[in-house]
Amino acid sequence: MMKNIFIYPNLRKDSARDILQPVCDQLRRDGVRLMLPKQMRVVPPIIEDADYMKTEDAVQFADMAVVLGGDGTMLRLAREAAQNQLPLLGINVGHVGFMTELEPAELPEMEKLFTGEFSLDSRMMLHVAVQRGGRIVYENDALNDIVIAKGTAFRVVRVGISADNEEVTRFNGDGVIAATPTGSTAYGLSAGGPVIEPSAENIAVIPICAHALAAKSFVFAPERSVSITAACEGGSEVFISADGGQGFAVRPDDRVIITRSDLQMRLIRLKGNSFYRILQQKL
Repeated sequence: MMKNIFIYPNLRKDSARDILQPVCDQLRRDGVRLMLPKQMRVVPPIIEDADYMKTEDAVQFADMAVVLGGDGTMLRLAREAAQNQLPLLGINVGHVGFMTELEPAELPEMEKLFTGEFSLDSRMMLHVAVQRGGRIVYENDALNDIVIAKGTAFRVVRVGISADNEEVTRFNGDGVIAATPTGSTAYGLSAGGPVIEPSAENIAVIPICAHALAAKSFVFAPERSVSITAACEGGSEVFISADGGQGFAVRPDDRVIITRSDLQMRLIRLKGNSFYRILQQKL
């Protein structure tokens, strides 16, 4: 039984605050502890019987987290949740909400959390490390994707891709995306990449606006080590970002190493919808 539940709303969305009280009402019962982010202590509505604490502390104590938002909100919590093996249940108050499970009208479905009528959907993550002069200067993990892109709109990025130290391809363009199956329905899909079902656990590498007819996406086995170099014409900066987070400047001599992460994200499923049914509903 889920006894310690962390509720993580997107405070920038009025719709997330609007459903906070109904969500708490659905989850409230004897023996269940509700936790909310500390900064919500002064943000209406005030949940009197909830414990307010720092997110980094809550993810360690909780048995699960209920995320009120869209895919972006899920991604913001994903790394900390995966580090603590904390499963997430998403309630969509965003736009697409591909990773979320419920819509606001489906809150009664949460009763299944207490009857055991749910499953856990494990999702692979990617690890990225930037090597510079023989040392690691940046590391991160991503549930969706790792994007390497130009910082200036009017320059071209020269991209080189290798797998297990063997060159795969080179092209000029706006950058490149390395995506998990989860991320294959996000930016990678917009860039013309393949849709990969989550159980396949592959790594997709997708050019962004490549200036070559022959530049294609590649799908690698999860055990591959993918190495990427990227340099912008005219000395302009190239940046790397994991799951849309803060960018890190990549130099021309840097090597970006992307591998399967040791972390896994677990999503709570209550309705039993298949990946293909979710595709039809959301996209």
